[in-house]
Order: sequence, then structure tokens, then C-alpha cells
Amino acid sequence: MIEGNKYIYKTNTSFLDYEFESVGPKGVIKKVARFNLLENNIYNFGFGDLNHLTGEISDTVVSNNNDGDKVLITVASIISDFTSILKDSAIFIKGTTQSRTRRYQMGINKYWFQINTLFEIYGLRDNKWELFRQGENYEAFLGRRNPDLLI
Repeated sequence: MIEGNKYIYKTNTSFLDYEFESVGPKGVIKKVARFNLLENNIYNFGFGDLNHLTGEISDTVVSNNNDGDKVLITVASIISDFTSILKDSAIFIKGTTQSRTRRYQMGINKYWFQINTLFEIYGLRDNKWELFRQGENYEAFLGRRNPDLLI
């Protein structure tokens, strides 16, 4: 998948929840990535910091732990692992804010040549899904394993 430095992560037996720790100047921050079934093999991807007091995942907190690329590569690796297990799944991704969605898009653009070999990515614009094109702005993303690689 995406080459680069990533965190070690673990998952549960359902492969729907993944955890890892971000380490940086703000300390150790537990991160959780979660896949929730929406319908017909389409999973919503949620990601955020674990609130140790409530057990909830906050996808609105900005950690600023100076490890954004490492976190992004870890998340991409988690999505790759998940879709290698549930091969027919599609992953829906939308940030809780426009700036987060933009951050995801910047990550897709940055690693496009690696992502594009493994996944088909679609972008949502004006309530229509289209194949992802670099340089376009999208409201959400839908990705699935390249069907040519599922043999």
C-alpha cells in the first residue's frame, strides 16, 4: 500500500475497530479507526481520538501532535488491511468539517500514485459520484479495491 513510516495498530476480532497511539510533543494520544456498515457492503469510516473518560471517539478534536503524515499513512494502511479482509467492501469517507474533508483529499492527492494502483476512488460533487480526479474538490469519497486485483 502506501510506503512510509506508520504506527503499529491492532484490531478486534470483527475487524471493525482499529487502535493505535500517536506519539509527539503533546504526548501519547490513543487513536481509533472504526468501520460502520451503512448498507450493501458500504462502510462508513470514522476516525478520531479516544476520550479516556467517556470511551467515546472524538472526530472533532485537533491533536496537533506533529505526526500528521504518519497518522495518515497508518489510516491508509488500516483501510488497506480492512479491504483485504472484506474484499467486496466500499469505504465511505467524509470529514466532520469541510477542512477535515479537505485534509483527506490532500492526503489522497499526495499519495495518489500509490492509492490509485490498489483502489478505485470516487468523489462526490454536486450530489453525483465521479471517478476521483486530482485538482477537483469533493464533498466526500468512496473507495473500493480495484476489481482487477481481486482475482
